[in-house]
Amino acid sequence: MFKRMKERAKLVWGDEDLPCISLATGASAMHKLRPQPSWDRTCTAAAAVALLSELQLISQFSPYGFDEQAEAVEDALRVLLEALTTRRIRMGRSISRKVRCTSNIC
Repeated sequence: MFKRMKERAKLVWGDEDLPCISLATGASAMHKLRPQPSWDRTCTAAAAVALLSELQLISQFSPYGFDEQAEAVEDALRVLLEALTTRRIRMGRSISRKVRCTSNIC
């Protein structure tokens, strides 16, 4: 995804350098939900929120209103999480993922 963004930035703005992008290594609220609604979509949406927020901080992009778009995507993720959580509770299922031991120490 990052490679495609860099290619698109070069095509649109003539600049391959994207200094505004930062990558968060922590898990989002969606990752705590069991089962995963869609790893690809939620991770991509969360990354899009962060990217749009950071692009808004660059003066040449501020007229485009990326902050409003970031807020809309974030609101949609919040609604999705609430809907999926409510559905799992209604069905009597757990809403949190079990922590699995991935090492031999456990």
